[in-house]
Amino acid sequence: MIKRVHIPFFKIKIKLLFLPLLFLCMPQVICADSGKIRSYTEYIAFTDSLGNRFSKENIGIVKYGSYEYPLYKLVYNKKPHSQNVYLIIAGVHGNESAPVFALRDFIIRLNNEAPQREDLSIEFLCVANPYGFEFNQRYNGEGKDINRDMILLETQEGKIIAAAFQKKNYKKVFDFHEASAQNFFLYCYGTKNKSYAENILNLLKNERILLDTGYEDKILKTENGMLYVPFYASAYMHSKKMLTIGLYYAGCENSFTFETPKRSDFAERKRTVGIILDYILGN
Repeated sequence: MIKRVHIPFFKIKIKLLFLPLLFLCMPQVICADSGKIRSYTEYIAFTDSLGNRFSKENIGIVKYGSYEYPLYKLVYNKKPHSQNVYLIIAGVHGNESAPVFALRDFIIRLNNEAPQREDLSIEFLCVANPYGFEFNQRYNGEGKDINRDMILLETQEGKIIAAAFQKKNYKKVFDFHEASAQNFFLYCYGTKNKSYAENILNLLKNERILLDTGYEDKILKTENGMLYVPFYASAYMHSKKMLTIGLYYAGCENSFTFETPKRSDFAERKRTVGIILDYILGN
């Protein structure tokens, strides 16, 4: 005969109240596979079929528990000792996916076409944050923002980026992101970059891409699609040891961060990035 045990209702209620606290205390490194909405392995597979215009290098492995992600540097039209090398980065925040897929389309197209400029080499990091990409989250597998880690280099990803993509090597650097803004804008670092930035913004305007005029970042605000970052703002970020990738490479001839609006249609965001990439290729 089974003996029934009576558990007071208030005890059950207290236990239920503590369940959310248990989940909050659990490590944030590992998520269930069912939480994935994308596959980094499936995404990066296209790089295996690239032709001899591209080289591919494993620059490091990011590990979170049982998850391992190799990061790859792709180099288009590699020219040893070239003084004309561009760097293009996407996927630093894992939930900003339109530039990642636009970049894949762009690379596949480059692979199938003759080079427009023999003098230009381009290095790519298509997905800087594979864990965030798979689980559609802004931060990496430790809940850290890679885009604030380019001084302290506390993240695995930050260390790999700094080692494999050294600042002195690049003439121009382009970092693609997505923002909660109404429309497109870009970060322009220093007056020397304004002319190039204005050319891109005018091109987008001609393509009927709406430019943002009201997005605010701390005390800075967009104007006609440009969020200009003056020296004192850059110095402030240095002092706080929270350097972004755009600021990290700001010493190059040109460095920009592009922000497509998340609230826009995915295809339209990809189109915007594609227009910018075409401009970069020719300029």
